[in-house]
Amino acid sequence: MGQLTGAIQFSGTVGNVTVSKTGQVRLKPQSNKAMYATSATMQRTRENGSEFGRAAKAGKLLRESLRGLLLSASDSTLVARATQKMRYIIGMDDANDRGERVVDKDNALTELLGFNFNAGASIGQSLHAPYGIAQNGADVTLSLASLNPQTDIVAPQGATHFEVVLGVAALNFETGTYAVANVAAPLGAIALNSAAAARSVVASLPAAPGADDVVIGAVGINFYQQLNGKLYPLNNNASNPLAIEFVG
Repeated sequence: MGQLTGAIQFSGTVGNVTVSKTGQVRLKPQSNKAMYATSATMQRTRENGSEFGRAAKAGKLLRESLRGLLLSASDSTLVARATQKMRYIIGMDDANDRGERVVDKDNALTELLGFNFNAGASIGQSLHAPYGIAQNGADVTLSLASLNPQTDIVAPQGATHFEVVLGVAALNFETGTYAVANVAAPLGAIALNSAAAARSVVASLPAAPGADDVVIGAVGINFYQQLNGKLYPLNNNASNPLAIEFVG
């Protein structure tokens, strides 16, 4: 606020004009926020910022949709890696101008498959038995062939049991919403020293996915240690793989 410093002398700022105590007059410099919003030289920065923000929201949507599984299978770089993946997908959009590009469903279908939520572990390194995933309307089914855990499962030290888990969600990147599938009968923990017969597990979405929805199926393995008849999670996220193995 301007203030009277003498009989005729004035210092301070009035509007866009600043008067110093020595009588110098200059225009008030434009704020960084105003420059960012209006300056032509900041156009690329505004475009990049807009798309980065969109990528961050899409990455958060992906993580939130599988939050239950991520509690036991994730790493400290997940947020950055998910945002980076979404930023790459946004960059593939050739229908919109720079700054307006979005996560296109077709590009998401191509790029999300194989994304690891735990960079230090992978399904391919932990599970050496064939499996398949198929979608039928609102249901996504994971089918596992019979396996010998002693040769088909690579378990961390101290583990006595393992559990193959399936997580399914329908994501709508346009509306920023998702629906999580319910697994009524999980496969359950299996002892590493016993054979496992072929089995399947079904994850059911609340409703059949819409035309703009991207359905993802994440497959993971949780490891446990049995002590006095009870199973305890190893609490070692570095050993539990979780990756997107189905996109539809």
